[in-house]
This record gives sequence, structure tokens and C-alpha cells, in this order.
Amino acid sequence: MMVLRSPTPARMGLSQPAILVLGFALLITISACSIWLVNLARTDAASVSHTLEVENALAGIQIYVRRAESAQRGFLLTRNPQYLQLFDESTAALPKEIKDLQTLSADNPAQIASLSALLPKLQEKLGELEQTVALGREGRWDDAVAIVNTNLGEDLMRAVTLGIEAMKSEEDRLLASRAASAASSARWLLAMNVFGVIALISLATLSVHLSQRTTRALRQAHAALSVINEDLEKRVEERTADLQEANKEIQSFAYIVSHDLRSPLVNIMGFTSELEELRTDLFHRLEVLRLRTGDTDTSQDETLAKDFSEAFGFIKASIIKMDRLIKAILDLSRQGRADLQPAKVNTRELVESISATVAHQLMEREAKIEVGPLPVIETDRMALEQIFTNLIDNAVKYLRLDVPGRIEITASETAAYVTFAVSDNGRGIDARDKGRVFELFRRSGPQDRPGEGIGLAHVRTLVRRMGGSVVLESELGKGTTFKVTVPKKLVMRHEGNE
Repeated sequence: MMVLRSPTPARMGLSQPAILVLGFALLITISACSIWLVNLARTDAASVSHTLEVENALAGIQIYVRRAESAQRGFLLTRNPQYLQLFDESTAALPKEIKDLQTLSADNPAQIASLSALLPKLQEKLGELEQTVALGREGRWDDAVAIVNTNLGEDLMRAVTLGIEAMKSEEDRLLASRAASAASSARWLLAMNVFGVIALISLATLSVHLSQRTTRALRQAHAALSVINEDLEKRVEERTADLQEANKEIQSFAYIVSHDLRSPLVNIMGFTSELEELRTDLFHRLEVLRLRTGDTDTSQDETLAKDFSEAFGFIKASIIKMDRLIKAILDLSRQGRADLQPAKVNTRELVESISATVAHQLMEREAKIEVGPLPVIETDRMALEQIFTNLIDNAVKYLRLDVPGRIEITASETAAYVTFAVSDNGRGIDARDKGRVFELFRRSGPQDRPGEGIGLAHVRTLVRRMGGSVVLESELGKGTTFKVTVPKKLVMRHEGNE
């Protein structure tokens, strides 16, 4: 009995290179056909999208005309000027919509003709609306109502609606035709993709024996790579630990240095006070000597006393400033070493309590703070309180004197984060200074307010420790907005990872 066997590539006289050549030729052919079909589908999709854009433009014109008419009717019936905003917005938006429609319809002679017939009616309708609204603005209500009662506006609106509906009907016809073409292209593309998948599977099946030759080498390379990755991860952990240790050392160094600097500063202040007492004693003795000698010329003593006073004034001012700077470094150092403690925080209550502390300053500047709905989050209360305190103090400090001050605090939420926005209508920040205001001891604008340039640097440090970010938006002379984004739930990291 004869046994029939299926032909194999070897029996067919096809070598492995020949099979690969045939497979690649097949892939090239499939790819070329797929590219052609993709371009065809893209063209069809663009046509459908173009038709939808035309329909959207038509709908936009119709909506704006109806809004303008509704605003006109509301204005004339209620004589409430609030309707004028909607009327002005609608009539202002129509020219752009009409221009877009003209551009989109330029490839269709039928739509060009329809649009040419529609535009005069549309212009007449807008003229009727603007005329009646203008009469209402002038207080000539009876004249405006008389025009409305002529039904001219209703007739024009009907003509505009019919014209738009006619153009929509033409676009609906084009949409159906183009959608059918797009669906056909999509079906052919799907068929070609299915054929391509089958061809790729066949090619993979024919080439699988080649992959067996390299599998062992790949496994060896993978094993070597795993060893390298493990070593790299270990080095990264070591470097991270070194950086963390260095950061702790820097914080400790800053704390020790600033703490130790205060002792000689106190000594300087003490010796300055003693020098002032010696100066008083010295001038007293000079006065006694002058009385004994009968010298009545004290002009030199007065000049010398003035010089002493100025020198002591400079020394004291420098000591006070240096004391503030040292205190700021100490505070930042303590903050960097302090552990964050998550707890439920009602941010609205927190912000309102901070606002109460600046009520007197707000009253002096005729300003007010508006607090919107704020969420309850789980975070470090002290850190969040310091963030809001610095931002609110900063906003109050730089309010303008020529306008009533306004500070607004709002929040927006996502699934895991909340963004607080602290906005004011103050003096604003120059674009060149937006980066430097977060630097330690750096300030922007006129230095006519007290401060050492520490608050915003403190805010950025705290926000980063909480796993968030702070962004500044400002326009010089108009106001500033700080946006602080923090997690809704503070995730505590292990001390070794901080």
C-alpha cells in the first residue's frame, strides 16, 4: 500500500535561506498593501471628519443665533442687562463660525451656493437683533418691541433655519457616502491584517528551528544581565544610602554651625551693650573735665557721639539680621530632620483659623480672604499649616494699595492628589524672578516689605517632603497664584529611605 506524505520544505527542494527570502517577500507585499489601505482609510476618515466639522460649524452658527435671539428676547422682556453679556458673546462668536464654515465648504460647489443664499438672511437677522438691542440700551423699549411685533425677526430666523437645515441635509448625504467608503476600506484593511497575521504565524513556524540555535546563548546572556542588574541595584542602593547620609550630615552640620554661631553672637551683643555703657561713662568724664577747665566748646563731643551712635546702630542692625538668618537656618534644619505625622486634617478649618490671625492686617488693607470648599486629607498638620501660613502671609504682605485686596483659596482633586490654589490680586512677580523666589534668602521686586527670603523656600522644602510639588503663576501688576499639589494620603517612608 502506498503512503502519501505531505510535502515539506526539504522535500520541495527549498533551502532555509530560500524560505526566509520567500517569507520576507511576502511580508513586504503585505506591508505595501497594508500601507496603501491605511492611507485609503485615512483619506476616508479625513473626509468623514471634514463632513462632521462642517456640520459642527453649521450647528455652532445655529446655536449662537438662537442664543443671541434668546438673549434679545430676555433683555427686552425683563429689561435686565445681564442678558447683554450672552448677546454680546454670541454675536461676537458668529463671524469666526461663519468664516470657518466658508473655509470648510470651499471644496463643495453646492454648499457654496447654499451658503451664498444663507449669509444675506443671516446678516439681516443679526441686523434685526442688534437694532432692537441697541434701542433697548438707549431706553427706547417701545420702539424695540414694535420691531419684534412685526414678526420680521421670526421670518428671518425661519429662513436662516431652513438654509442651515438644507446644508445639513447635504452634509448628511455626504456623510453617509463617505462613511460607507470608510467602512469598506476598514474591512479590506482588516482582511489584509488577518492575512498578514496568518502569514506571520507561518513565517514564525518556519523560522522556529533557527531560534533554537540562539535560545541557549540568549539564556546565558540573560543570566549575565541579571547578575549585572543585581550588582547595579546594589550600587544604586549604596549610592542612595551615601547621599542620604550626606544629606543628614549637611542638616546636622547646618544645625550645629547655626547653633554654635549664636553663642558668639550673644557675646557680641553683650560687649556692644558694655561698649555703649563705656561710651556714656567716657562722655560723662569728658564733660566733667571740660567743666573743670572751663572749656564750653562741645561741638567735637557731639560729632564724636553721633559717630558712636551710628557705629553702634550698624552693629546692632547687623547682629539682629544675622540672628534672624541663623534662626531661619535652625528652623529649616529642624524641619528637615523632623518626622512627618499623618493625621486627618480638615483643610478648610485649618485655612480659616490661619486667616483669622491676619484679620487685622486685612482690615488695614481693606482686603478679604475667600475660602472655597476644601477637602479633608490625611497629612502632617503642622507641615500643611506652615505651608498655608507662609503663602497667606506672603499674599497679604504684597497686596497692592491702589485696589481692594482679594485673596482666594480653592482646591481641585484627582483620585490620589489635591491641588490647593492660593491666588491674590497683589503686585505680582516679574517673569525673570519666578525661579529665584523659591531660593533661600532670595526675594523679588522692591524690598519695601520686611522679610529675609525664607518663607517660599520653606514651603518648597515642606511640599517636597510630603511628596508633592508647588507651581507659581504670576503676572506683574495683576496678581499671583501658588498651586500646591500634595497626596490626599501621606505615605510614610522608612527612615532609611528618606
